[in-house]
Amino acid sequence: MYKILIVEDELTIAETLKSHLERYEYKCHIVEDFEKVLDTFQETDPHLVIMDINLPAFDGYYWSRKIRKVSTCPIIILSARMSELDQVYGIENGADDFITKPFVMDIVLAKVNGQIRRSYGEYAKDVEPRMLKTGNTTLNMDTVRLSTPTQEEVLTVKELQLCNMLFEAFPNVVTRQQLLSAIWDEEGFVEENTLTVNIKRLRKKLETVHSSLEIKTIRGIGYQLMERDE
Repeated sequence: MYKILIVEDELTIAETLKSHLERYEYKCHIVEDFEKVLDTFQETDPHLVIMDINLPAFDGYYWSRKIRKVSTCPIIILSARMSELDQVYGIENGADDFITKPFVMDIVLAKVNGQIRRSYGEYAKDVEPRMLKTGNTTLNMDTVRLSTPTQEEVLTVKELQLCNMLFEAFPNVVTRQQLLSAIWDEEGFVEENTLTVNIKRLRKKLETVHSSLEIKTIRGIGYQLMERDE
């Protein structure tokens, strides 16, 4: 299930977006603290962000720039003002698409669907899928899915990046420093606990799909993808 972060301070609008999108099997989270938008983004690790421009404290352009430093997930700008200059400024600050208030929900849904397809591979059917397979488990980089012959799970962006590094290194150990540097650019930008939380989520998804693999913690070093002991 793809996750959407809604950054909108008008609660009625935010809840309307959430209610409609969840009918189409999107999982939505509404930001509550508008001084901690980036913190909420990193906690939820969404596949797409719907970002209002006029927000308390800092505007949507500010938060789009912050998100762009840590993620390439699509950002759809939501605003009552959307001149050509606003659109140019939005693109320069990381926006991928725009929705003008008042909006039609069918257009919102179409734009969300389009960005999800572009970002997670559904429009690239003529290209050979980028897949990694170890044991009974396949990682599909294009559809952002972890699967076995009987089950599959959609990954978040961070889970995909972690999984990719672990699969490529199998059965070798990947250090915490390597993971932090590769996924978050700067080790100091993210708390150590954030990596631990994402590894925990990835372990849970391996269990959910009945994978023959598990992620071992190598104390003081990092993590190792291994076949489970029978």
